[in-house]
Amino acid sequence: MVAVAGGPALLEPSRALRDALTAVGAAVAPVDLVSDHALPAGTGALILGDGAPVAHAAALGANASLRDAVVALHRAGAPIVAEGAGVAYLATSLDGHPMCDLLPAVAGPGPGGVPGPVELMAATDGPLHAIGEKRVGQPSAAVALDVGAGEAPAWTIGRRHEGWAAPGLHASLVVVPWNAARASRFVAAASGSPR
Repeated sequence: MVAVAGGPALLEPSRALRDALTAVGAAVAPVDLVSDHALPAGTGALILGDGAPVAHAAALGANASLRDAVVALHRAGAPIVAEGAGVAYLATSLDGHPMCDLLPAVAGPGPGGVPGPVELMAATDGPLHAIGEKRVGQPSAAVALDVGAGEAPAWTIGRRHEGWAAPGLHASLVVVPWNAARASRFVAAASGSPR
C-alpha cells in the first residue's frame, strides 16, 4: 500500500501520480496529515507532494501520532518521497512547530512566486532514480529551508546540489512529473522494504 498525502496542508495527488502507481500494481490510499492520526493499514511507502504546509504548521505539529508513524515507517526501511513543499513535513521544524525530524533542515515560509523549470541530474541512487538520470522539474517556492549537513543530494542542478536521497528516501523542493519509470522504481523499492 502506498499512502499519498493530501488534505488541507498538501495538494491532493495528481491523476498522473495515481495512474502511474496503479498501472504498476500499487494500491493507493490517501492520508490527511492534519486530521489522520495513523497511516492507512498496510502502508509500505509514503509520498508527500507540494502544497501550502506553512498555513497549517501548528496543526501538523500538533499531530504527533502521525508524525511518529511516519518516523517509524522510515526506520522500518519503507521508502518515503517528498517533493515540493512536502519536504517541510520531514524537516526538524516548520515555522517553529515540530515536524518529523528526518531531514537536517528547518523550514519556514518561502519567497512565493513561480520559479521556472529546471534541468536535473540524479546525484545519488534513491527510490525514484538511478544516479545520472536526467529529468526536468518545477521548484516550489512555498517553503524555504535552512539546511544543515546530511544525506547525499538528490539532484545536481547546474553546479549546485539540491535535496536529499538515500536508499529509502527522496526529498527535494523540486517537483518532477510522475511516469511509469518513476512509479516502477518506487513500487519496487516499497516491495523490497522490510516491514
